[in-house]
Amino acid sequence: MSNKVLTVIKREYMTRVKSKGFIASLFLMPLSMCVMVFLSVFLTTMQSKTKETREVVVIDETGQIFAPMQAAISEHRTFKHKGELVYQLQEETSTTEDAITTLRKQVDKKDLYAYIVIPKNVFENGEVRFYARTNTNFEVQSAFRSIISNIVRDKRFAESGYSQQEVSRLMRSVRFNAYAIKSSKGNTDGTDVESAVETGARIGLGYVLVFVLYLFVMIYASSIMRSVLEEKTTRIVEVIISSVKPHQLLLGKLVGVCSVCLTMFAIWVLFGVLLVINIDPLLGIIGIEGIPQQFIGVIETVKESSVGVLSYFFIYFIAGFFMYSTMFAVVGAICNSEEEAQQVMGPLILLIIIPFILMFHLFRIPDSTITIVLSHIPFFSPILMFMRINVLMPPFWEIALNVLLMCATVLLVTFISGKIYRVGILMYGKRPTLRELWQWSRY
Repeated sequence: MSNKVLTVIKREYMTRVKSKGFIASLFLMPLSMCVMVFLSVFLTTMQSKTKETREVVVIDETGQIFAPMQAAISEHRTFKHKGELVYQLQEETSTTEDAITTLRKQVDKKDLYAYIVIPKNVFENGEVRFYARTNTNFEVQSAFRSIISNIVRDKRFAESGYSQQEVSRLMRSVRFNAYAIKSSKGNTDGTDVESAVETGARIGLGYVLVFVLYLFVMIYASSIMRSVLEEKTTRIVEVIISSVKPHQLLLGKLVGVCSVCLTMFAIWVLFGVLLVINIDPLLGIIGIEGIPQQFIGVIETVKESSVGVLSYFFIYFIAGFFMYSTMFAVVGAICNSEEEAQQVMGPLILLIIIPFILMFHLFRIPDSTITIVLSHIPFFSPILMFMRINVLMPPFWEIALNVLLMCATVLLVTFISGKIYRVGILMYGKRPTLRELWQWSRY
């Protein structure tokens, strides 16, 4: 690598590492991810969104459900806030149109939270109607559905001559524990297995790394595009290429910015290792003695798989970064304004978004034909193949073939993009057509 390329790499690297944005991202990005995780958990486990009393009217045409329903609600945590019952049930006996109209007006004016209609034939067809200003509070609806279903089911069994205790015993659920058989050399008897907790921890680590890969490629590839566009529109690039060849300038930008990302990753990994090593003293500071038992397996799984997962992560990140960033740099070179660049980069963004969306559907079938085929498409590989490695490790030859295909694609994309970049950074005026881009790539 020539001294000129190293100079460009050093300039791109030092400019970004010394910036306030890099320092802020170094601390704020993991902090924001932790806040998002804890916030989602808090909202999921929150008992109630309000401590205000909510009144629900029940029209029980059977005359047999309201009383046990009221008793069940008083014990259900969904209808409580900090241990106090915030949902109050009222029984309505009138089923006339005027009574229904009055209830709907009360719901519309927020004088009433909702009303439930339980018809006489509920034991035959099992239909109950719930009316509220919005039907998006799925937790409350599910709780009402479960309570009423249990009452109706118990009534049906009672009419058939079964006692409630006998019904509960007969309908007791079984414990269903899922295990994944690990494929390892010298162990073919199926004794080496992985529990659902261990699988969840490993896949969770993979999800975090995939999200980081997706986020960094989007952010820093766009950063390279804006940098190229700024140099072109301010005509600074004309001065730069008088000393550095265009392909050297492009290579220096890519390596320099990629080094910035790797530096940030290395700091995060080092911080994570120190955190795991000193987890017991840190927990002791906040008054917790030792790691909770339910988290020991998770931490051990992360420790065991982290080295291999991180190794593959760096391989796929570097390949994906160069693949996408080179094309983003070309977008900056052929455009003359930020508006033009935003329009042209749309298809490139889809190449990143599509595999990211597919990942959430394909991880359930990691060994299916469609997943295997899509994961070997070079532009999808950084996300989909990395997802497969975390969910169900493919054969080594398949991973090696995939890496070779990506490397070949990176070289081809870089070669073609370099020719377009060389011409585009000195062209002004009308944006080139696809035919002109094809001609530039053949120069």
